[in-house]
Amino acid sequence: MTVRKAQTPYQRALVFFLLILPMICAGLAPAPVNAQSAQLPVYVVQSGDTLYGIAGQFFTTIDEILAVNNRSIGDTLRPGDRLFIPGFEGLQGVLTTDYVPLGASLRSLSRRTQSEPASLVRLNKFTSQSELFVGRKIALTTSETTQNLQTMPSLLPGQSWMERSILSGQNPWALARLNRLTSPNTALPQDAYYAHSAQNNPNSLAIPGLTSMVIDNLPLVQGGTFVLKVTSEQPVTLMADLAGVQPVFFTRDDGSQIAFGGINALQEPGAYPLTIEVTNAEGATYRFDQWTIIGSGNFETDQTLKVDPETVDGDNIANEDALFKQIVTTLTPVQQWSGVFQYPTKGGDCVNSRFGSRRTYTGTDKIYYHTGLDIGWCYGIDVFAPAAGTVVAALPNQIVRGNTIVIDHGLGIFSIYMHLQDFLVAEGDQVQPGQLIAHIGNTGRSNGPHLHFEIDINGTPVNPVNWLNREFP
Repeated sequence: MTVRKAQTPYQRALVFFLLILPMICAGLAPAPVNAQSAQLPVYVVQSGDTLYGIAGQFFTTIDEILAVNNRSIGDTLRPGDRLFIPGFEGLQGVLTTDYVPLGASLRSLSRRTQSEPASLVRLNKFTSQSELFVGRKIALTTSETTQNLQTMPSLLPGQSWMERSILSGQNPWALARLNRLTSPNTALPQDAYYAHSAQNNPNSLAIPGLTSMVIDNLPLVQGGTFVLKVTSEQPVTLMADLAGVQPVFFTRDDGSQIAFGGINALQEPGAYPLTIEVTNAEGATYRFDQWTIIGSGNFETDQTLKVDPETVDGDNIANEDALFKQIVTTLTPVQQWSGVFQYPTKGGDCVNSRFGSRRTYTGTDKIYYHTGLDIGWCYGIDVFAPAAGTVVAALPNQIVRGNTIVIDHGLGIFSIYMHLQDFLVAEGDQVQPGQLIAHIGNTGRSNGPHLHFEIDINGTPVNPVNWLNREFP
């Protein structure tokens, strides 16, 4: 009989490790790449991505993505993972997504991405140039050659490519190759061209006198805030119109101009023309037009609210509405706030009705929408200023709004606080972020203690959540 010596704990651990080592190695090894995959472009997974969303963006299916990447449906998708995307055999580079900027065309996008226009058409299933709506999410290819491209100042009428290249400190023939021109002589005035730079500025709006013009906070949605930012080589006068919104431009200390606009929550989703006019010191006016996408805010529908019928009578509230319209359209040219807006309460921070929700009131079948956030159900909770500004109204006993405070933050941005119990500030007071200004009440058109917190841009209510989550401008 053979007597087996008992294993020590160390020996047992070693045996276990050797048994599972092949499985560990198999898990760490990259999935095998087939010949087809080697000819496909790669997409780098970003935070928040899903297989469903990736498949939809690139006009494929989850099953096809899994097949070419030798993955299964149960595999975890992590940021930084590289996925081959089927259906685009022969396309080179790394795939990415971006929103169509102002002034973009197939020609300018191909220069910016150093790819062929046909590749962009293939990636996005374009059928015409008109599908390049500002704010539309599209697929692009990137490579090392696309890094740090700076928009060149546009050619002026009568100016040669040679002259502009010299002024930009660039080799004219190298610039021509970078911009996919057969010859420097084929460059056109007011077209978008790019040069290598230490900074990346892919602005594509080429209007004489402008250094850059961008629209921020894409994609545009119902109730959203957008920002137009303009820098120029000389003083210019600007006008813009988007879906009937005409934002007012203000000049900042650095000479740039900025305009804030708000998309009405009832604006039908769709494509709308964006018109921009630039007038220089000589009086020459350049007009730019491009279609812009406005998406749905995906708003909810509230249950019918029981309120005093007198508070929904149009004749009763007409004067109040006119007064508040006057207050929030009286613009001041100095920005008072900085950074992200703070939450206006520190206790009872429950939102019981969100911005944009559709609603009806007892006694009327008219459809309204909620112009702000309703916060808390507790009487007497402190209300704080979310940002620096000037109190421009502290009005008691309004039929709809009850006791109401309005703070002007400058550049057409106003915050509004309704249904208050009391006032701890007065008209003309300067307030700072976090300053106590009032307490939650139950005044006006209200069916329980709460704060209605609203942000208006040039008189248009916008979703306050945007201002509580990111910094403007």
